[in-house]
Amino acid sequence: MAGKKGMGLRNLNASRFGWRSFWRRRALKAEDKWILPTVESYATGLASDKPGLTEAESRLIEIGQIARGASMLILAEAARSGFIQKIDGTWDLAPGAKELAKFLTVERGALKVLGLDRRTRPIDDLASRVIAMHKQETNP
Repeated sequence: MAGKKGMGLRNLNASRFGWRSFWRRRALKAEDKWILPTVESYATGLASDKPGLTEAESRLIEIGQIARGASMLILAEAARSGFIQKIDGTWDLAPGAKELAKFLTVERGALKVLGLDRRTRPIDDLASRVIAMHKQETNP
């Protein structure tokens, strides 16, 4: 409900980029919101290589973006808490560090399916360009 704190972000079905609102308002703690610009530029960069994205390609970019964000959060927590834990005289990777490989694999898989080749923008045919130029000249 509008006007009541904490009640605003319920249904994201009709929003075009509902995941952006979700990440900005709900998914991250305040101290972890530093990843938002990096994750958004990640998606923007991939989308610039593929003009005219299909829904499936957009979803693959979103999956890669989520995996990238999770990887960044894991690495940030490992920097704070330690990447290695010493238990009973031996050492082991921290639980989050063990999960890092899964997220990197998901990101790599999304990029692989998306394809790393750049796609060129479709060029208008000559006739449509001439017509557009003529319209601009006659309608100042």
